[in-house]
Amino acid sequence: MADAVRGVWSWLDDLGRDVRRALRGLRRAPAFTATVTLILALGIGANTAMFSIVYGILLRPLPYPDAGAIVSVGEVITQGGVPDLLLTNRTTPLVQEHAASLEQLAAYRGVSTDWSELGGVELRGARVSPSLFSLLRARPHRGRLFLEEEARTGAAGVVLLSHRVWTNRFAANPGIVGTTVEFDNGSHLVVGVLAEGFHFPDQDTEFWTPFVIPPYTPPNLGAAATGQPSFVSIQSFRTLGRLRPDVSAEQAAAEVRTVLQENADAFSAAMAAGGEQRDIRVVPLLEEMVGEYRPALSILTGLTVLMLLVACLNAAGLLLARGVARRRMLAISAALGASRSRLVRQLLTEGTVLSLSGGVIGLAAAALVLRVVPTLVLGDVARLDEVEIDGVVFAFAAGLSIAVGLVCGAGPAIQQSQARLARTLNEGGAQSGAGGLLRTHRMRAVLSAMQIAAAVALLIGAGLLLRSFVRLLTFDRGFDPDNVITIMVDNPMGVSMAEASAQMEQVQARHLLLKERLFEELTARLGPLPGVEAFGFSRNLPFGRNSRSRVPLRPAGTPIPSDPTEMPMTALQIVSPGYLDAMRFRLRAGRTFTRLDGRESPRVLVANETLARGLFGDHPAVGERVVVGFGEPWEVVGVVGDIVYGGLELTAPREAEAFVPDAQSGERYFGFSTVARVAIRTTGDPAAVIPFLREAVAVANPQATIGEVTTMEARLLNAIAWPRLYAFFVGSLAGLTLILAVIGVYGLLSYTVAQREREIGIRMALGARSAQITALVVGQGAVLVGAGTVAGVGVAAATSRMLESLLYGVGAADRLTFMLAPLVLAAAALVACWFPARRAVRIDPVKMLRLE
Repeated sequence: MADAVRGVWSWLDDLGRDVRRALRGLRRAPAFTATVTLILALGIGANTAMFSIVYGILLRPLPYPDAGAIVSVGEVITQGGVPDLLLTNRTTPLVQEHAASLEQLAAYRGVSTDWSELGGVELRGARVSPSLFSLLRARPHRGRLFLEEEARTGAAGVVLLSHRVWTNRFAANPGIVGTTVEFDNGSHLVVGVLAEGFHFPDQDTEFWTPFVIPPYTPPNLGAAATGQPSFVSIQSFRTLGRLRPDVSAEQAAAEVRTVLQENADAFSAAMAAGGEQRDIRVVPLLEEMVGEYRPALSILTGLTVLMLLVACLNAAGLLLARGVARRRMLAISAALGASRSRLVRQLLTEGTVLSLSGGVIGLAAAALVLRVVPTLVLGDVARLDEVEIDGVVFAFAAGLSIAVGLVCGAGPAIQQSQARLARTLNEGGAQSGAGGLLRTHRMRAVLSAMQIAAAVALLIGAGLLLRSFVRLLTFDRGFDPDNVITIMVDNPMGVSMAEASAQMEQVQARHLLLKERLFEELTARLGPLPGVEAFGFSRNLPFGRNSRSRVPLRPAGTPIPSDPTEMPMTALQIVSPGYLDAMRFRLRAGRTFTRLDGRESPRVLVANETLARGLFGDHPAVGERVVVGFGEPWEVVGVVGDIVYGGLELTAPREAEAFVPDAQSGERYFGFSTVARVAIRTTGDPAAVIPFLREAVAVANPQATIGEVTTMEARLLNAIAWPRLYAFFVGSLAGLTLILAVIGVYGLLSYTVAQREREIGIRMALGARSAQITALVVGQGAVLVGAGTVAGVGVAAATSRMLESLLYGVGAADRLTFMLAPLVLAAAALVACWFPARRAVRIDPVKMLRLE
C-alpha cells in the first residue's frame, strides 16, 4: 500500500514538473500559443454548446420521480399540418375505465389569460385533471392540491400557483393561500402553492386550474343526413398516464387500441369508414416531448464533431511544425539523459495544456452561444429552457479538452519517438535536414487537405440549409403576411357543454350575435383609423394548430352516393367579411364576402382553386351551385388561390377548401367554437391598432378574453424557427471551418517558404523571375486546395442525403449549392496562398548566397 501511494505521489510530482516546463515553453512562443489555443477553443466551444443543447433537450432526465413510467396517451391527430397526440372527452373515460395497464390518467390543456389581480398582466397556465399532480408525484409548498369534486361543472373556481409566480408576483406572501384572485372573468380561490422546481407542461407555466372534461354527446347521424342540425360536443386535449410496474409502453398501446375499437360508437365507426383512421400511441413522456428534435440534433451533432476534427487537424499541423523546429533541442535533451518516454510525455503534456486552455475559453464561448439560441427559436421548443452549463456539461468540456490535447499532441510525440538521435544531432545546414522536412511537409499537407475537404462538405451542407430557409421565408403561401396583426378572442358561451347540447339553437344564436357585435365594434373603431386597410376574423389562421371542419361537398344536381361516406371531404372555413381581404388571399375569379352576405341573404361561398378544379374542371366555377353536406345549395361567388397553412408544408398536396360567411354558417356542419381570430392589415406599424382592438373586444363582450397578440410575420418566423436555427448553426460552423482551413493552408505554405528561403534565394540568383516563384508557391497551394475540394465534394455527395429531413423546397443534390460552395472555399484558400508567395518573392538572393 505504501509503495502504491509513493508511486502515485511520484507520478503527480513528475506531472507537475511537465506542466511547469510546458507552461515555460509556451510562454516563450506567445503567438504560437495564442493561435493554437484559439483554434482549439473554437472546436471545443462549439461541441460544448452542442452537447449542452443535446443533453438539456434529449438526455437530461425529467424532473419527476420515476419519470420513466410517465407516458403520453392518445390518438395521432394532425392540426395545421402538425401531428399531435390527443384524447377526447369520448375516449378518455373509456381508457380510464378499461385500460388496466395504466395506473393513472390525467388530462391537461395550456391556457393564457389576463389577471385582473395583477393589473391585467397575461400569465401562462394550464387546466389539469386533479389526478395529474399525484401522477407526477408533486407536492405543495403551501396549502393543498385540487380535489376531484373541484373538476366538475358548476364547482367554484380554484387555482394553484407556481412557486415562481408566488415569489415574483405575490412577494412570497405566506397568507396568499385562502385569498381570492380575479382572472378569466371570475373569482378563483388560491388553494395552494406548488413546491419550488415543479413545472408542467413547461417552465413558463405559472398557475393551474381544474380541467372540467365535458360530457360527450353523440351526434344524430340520421338528422345530419337530412340537413337537420346535429351538435357534436367533441373536445380534444393531451393526456398523461402512469404505467403499472412491469408494463411497457407497447403493451399499454395495444390495450388502449383494443379498448377504443371495442367501444366505438356509431359516429366513430362512420369516421373510420370514411377513411378517418387514427393511430393509437402510448409514448414515454420524454420521447413525446422531444422525439421530433432527435434526428435534427443528431445531424447537427455530427456536423459539430466534423468541425472539431478540422480544429484538431489544424492544431496538430501547427504542433508538428513546432516539433520540427524543436527536434534538435529535444535531441540534446535525450543526449543528456532524458528518456524517450519522458520526451513523449512532455509533448503530450504541452498538447493537453494548450487544449485545456482552449477548453476554458470554449466553455465561456459556449455559455454566450446558449444565450443567443433562445432568440433564434421563437416558438415553444420543449425543454429548451432547461439547456444550461451545469456539472455534466462542465465535465464533458473537461474530458473533451483532455482528449483533444492528447490527440493533438500525439503527432509530435510519434514524430519524436521515431527520430534517430545521432542523425538529428549531426544535422546542421538546411540541406542535411531536407529529407526530414519533406516528410513533415507531406504529413502536414495531408492534414491541410483533410481540413479543406471537411470545410467543403460543411459549406455545402450550410448552403443547402440556407437555401432551404430562404425558400421557406419567400415561398408564396397564397397570402401576404406583411403588416398584419392578429389576436385571439374567446367569447365564452356562458353555459356548460351539456347545456349547450340541450339548447343548441339558442346557444348558436347567442354566439352568432356575439360575433356580429364584435364585427360591428371592430368596424366602428378600426374603420376610421388611417392606415387600416382591411380586417376580419376566422376560426383558424395560418401557422397554427388549426382544426378545420370537413364535410361532403358536391355540385348541385348530382345524386348522393348510396354510401355517403364515399363522398369526398372538403375543408370548411368560417370567416367574416374582410378576412380574405385582410390576409390578401389571391383572388382568381369573382369576389370575396361583403356585409351584404348576411343571415337572410342567398347562401354563398368562396372556393379555392383545388376545390373549383375538382368539382368543375376547366369550366368557370363562379356562378355554379354546390351542396354543402346534405343541405341546401350554395352559390360559388369567388375563387381564391390555394393556401399553405403550415410553415413547412411546401410540397404537400393541396387540399380542397371552401370559405363561408360567418353570418350564414349557422355552425351546422362546422362544429362549435367560441374562438375567433381577428386579422387586421395596416399600411404602417400594425401594433398601433392594438389598443383600439382591445377596446372593441371589451365593448362587444365584457366576458371575452384575448390572447396570442402577434403579427403574421412573427407567426411565420415562429413556424420556421427550427430551419432558421439549422441554417444559423451550420452556417456558423461552416464559416469557422472555412477560416480554420484557410489558416491551415496559409500556415503550411508560410512554414514551407520559411524553410526554403535559401533554395528560393538561389533560384532567384540563378535568374528565376518573381512570377515563377509566385507560381511555385501558389501552385503547391492550388494542388492542396484542389485535392481537398474534390474529396470534400465527394464526401458531401455521399452524405448530403442525411440532411433531407431538414430541407424544404431544396433537393439534397442541389447543383447550384454544389457549385458555389467549393468555389467560395477555393477562392478564399487561393487568396491565403498569395500571402506566402508574396513573402517568397521578397527574399533577398544576395543575403541567401552569403549565408550559403
